[in-house]
Amino acid sequence: MDVENLKYVVGRAEQGQPAIIRFFTAVDERSVQSFNDEFLWLQDYVKPSKIIVMINSEGGSVLYGMSTFSIIRSCPIEVDCVIEGIAASMGSIIWAAGDNLFMHDYSLLMIHNPFNCKIEDADPSVKQTVEAFRSQLATIYTKRFGLAKEKVEAIMNGEGDADGTFFSAKEAVKAGFLPAENVIKTSKKVRDKVKSQLEGVEDAASMRDIMSSVSAEIEENKLLEALEAIRNRKDNSQIQEPHKMENHETFNFDAVCAKLGLAKDTPTTAIDARIAELINTEATLKTVQGELAETKIKLKGKEAELANVQSELKETKDSLQVYKDAEQKAREAEILAVVDAAIEAGKIEASAKDAWVTMAQSNFDTVKATLASIQAREKITEEIAKDPENVSHIEDTMKDVDAQMKQAIKDHLGEVKFEKFD
Repeated sequence: MDVENLKYVVGRAEQGQPAIIRFFTAVDERSVQSFNDEFLWLQDYVKPSKIIVMINSEGGSVLYGMSTFSIIRSCPIEVDCVIEGIAASMGSIIWAAGDNLFMHDYSLLMIHNPFNCKIEDADPSVKQTVEAFRSQLATIYTKRFGLAKEKVEAIMNGEGDADGTFFSAKEAVKAGFLPAENVIKTSKKVRDKVKSQLEGVEDAASMRDIMSSVSAEIEENKLLEALEAIRNRKDNSQIQEPHKMENHETFNFDAVCAKLGLAKDTPTTAIDARIAELINTEATLKTVQGELAETKIKLKGKEAELANVQSELKETKDSLQVYKDAEQKAREAEILAVVDAAIEAGKIEASAKDAWVTMAQSNFDTVKATLASIQAREKITEEIAKDPENVSHIEDTMKDVDAQMKQAIKDHLGEVKFEKFD
């Protein structure tokens, strides 16, 4: 660590004097490592009379942020934690680590469950770890602020679909997170500016950036005056004594080690390695979940396409069936016409109609050709009977025969009367 180029320590740090260190960033591996190194440098080498931690953070990793909480809680030097802008998620846990807690009147406090995800959807190993951290965070809020477990859980869960609960300085006082006298007053101009710039902003990181710009515009001497007032307060320890955690009530890493499947005396390096493994697993899980969601969307698209194809296939089958039915009726009519024509032509007997129809249904072309090849029978008698000329000729012939018979009888027998048959 280059003590000539410190990133988080503000101003000159001297032994026996209050020192200021800022945490104005997200909680991640790099920021936590740098902050922790500089904090421990103040604690172990500079040895100030008090360490003031100015916080403006949207939060981040529970796994890394908890190490900062543990370092602050274990510090033998009195620590004041001040919300300079926003202390959200793990930022609120780092804030809660202080012996004395303060907020600016424009600041925001946000508390929610760790990981900001539905734990029931998580991988079993991740779920177990999240449950361990969530339980420990709830314990920190409960013991640090003297709040009922049910109230803390309600705050962490948030109302409706909200992700946790936001508190203004006034609301934080009402909820019991700090006394009213620990709210640092600023000008109406500053408060109005913060309110105006935060309007419509929901992302915690964006809120942090806005708060940082506001903080940068506050005159340095006024900020130092406010900090000096904090440094010199004689009643700090008495103000928050009812809610102050004992130093031995630090974060229970034994419980976390147990949840991680590690022994109680596991070295920090091994814990860090396991945590890194879980972080990688979480990242992989998110990637897999994203790919799964994408695959599900594609599957839905394919299912929709399949449904459309099936619908079109059904319509085609229905249309084809109508065509087949019409074709079948036309073929049956054609078969009957061919067979009836053969019967009419005297080619086959009427009694054989059903047999010929059955044969035609299985092999129409052959039956049609066969019937066409059969010689038709001539209906001579009927033709004669229906011919008027033939009928007249027959009647004349019968009259001549009748006359001849009468004459013959007369010649041999004389006059004989006959009854005429009509």
